[in-house]
Amino acid sequence: MRPARPSIFNRIENIVDLVANAFSIVGSIAILSLMLTTIIAVVWRYLLNNPIFGIEDFSILTLSVVAAAAIAYGARKDAHVSVDLITHFANKRVLHVVDVIMRVFVVGMTGFATYALTRQACGLEHACITENLSVEHRPFYYILAAGMAIYFLHSVLELVNSFFDQAQNSTEKEVE
Repeated sequence: MRPARPSIFNRIENIVDLVANAFSIVGSIAILSLMLTTIIAVVWRYLLNNPIFGIEDFSILTLSVVAAAAIAYGARKDAHVSVDLITHFANKRVLHVVDVIMRVFVVGMTGFATYALTRQACGLEHACITENLSVEHRPFYYILAAGMAIYFLHSVLELVNSFFDQAQNSTEKEVE
C-alpha cells in the first residue's frame, strides 16, 4: 500500500503555480518596460543630447521586479542552473540523502532571505531610497521577498515530495 500524499499539498502546489505564473506575466511586462525605457533613454541622451533625470532609478526598480519574477517563475519551472555530478558516482540511497540535505539548505537560505528582505532589507538606518528621485526601495524589496517566498514554498514542497517518493519506492520494493 503506497502512502497517500495529503490533498493539502496539491492545493498548495496549485496556488504556488498560479502565483509563479502571475510573476511571469509581471516579469514580462517589466522586461518590456525596461526595453522601452532603455530605448527612450538612449534616444534622449545621444540623439537629443538631453538625458532624462531619474531614468536610472526607474531602470533599477524595474530590474528588481524582473529579478523577483525570475526567482519565482524559474524556481517553479526548474529553470535555474544547476550542476549534477553526484549522479555519476553514487547510488540512489546516497543521492536521496544528498538531495534531502541540499533541499534543507535551500529551504533555510530562501526562508532567511525572505525574512531579511521583509525585515532588514534597508539596514538599521532605514535609508533606502533611489539616488535621483528618492523613491523608496522597501516596496520593491517586498516584491523580491514575495518571489523568494515562492522559491521557499517550492523547495518545501519538493522536500515533502521527496519523502513521499522515497516512501513509495520502499513500499514498491517490499511488494516485489
